Amino acid sequence: MRRRITYAAAGKKRHDATRMNPTTPTGQARMDAYEKVEKLIIDKHGKSATTRKAIGDFMLSDDHAVNIKSNNLNKKNYSPNIISINRLQKWVFEEGKKLSFIFVDYEIANGDVVIKKESGLIPVEHLSWDCLSIEAQGHGVIQLCRDLKIDTTQTLNEFHAGLIKEYERYKMKEEKKHRNFSNRLHLHAEKILEK
Repeated sequence: MRRRITYAAAGKKRHDATRMNPTTPTGQARMDAYEKVEKLIIDKHGKSATTRKAIGDFMLSDDHAVNIKSNNLNKKNYSPNIISINRLQKWVFEEGKKLSFIFVDYEIANGDVVIKKESGLIPVEHLSWDCLSIEAQGHGVIQLCRDLKIDTTQTLNEFHAGLIKEYERYKMKEEKKHRNFSNRLHLHAEKILEK
């Protein structure tokens, strides 16, 4: 069930917050909070959800995917994943398609999902590398490691240059980690052979 409510925050202008009650009719699967947030945003844009394997949560057009990143303000979220670098590279830089993000802060209040803040569409190239890092998962995954920082003057080429620089840092860190483990692995193999 969806409904629009109006509330006043202390010292702030009144504005609408979108709520969705997690109570479901008998026989329907219960949605997780992030799925409810995604549904609210997708419905707001008048689109249909894509499959779980798709690069975005919905498509604005055949070549423009939108990925929704939700943040439960009631929890401490540590470096949420943004996108795999392999999928980003293929979709945006090899296939020449567009990718945007919508960042959503929400809370659970009285059993309802309440959207507190929504960024609107942010093209991937406007994400500043000052708030991103690449961490170990598959070929690497871009994570939000600091507060979101947007640079509307950054071009796609500048974003890609930042991706290359961050990937080189990530690769060096991973090579060192694997070199250290390899040394430990071989050291213990030699000790086992000595017995």
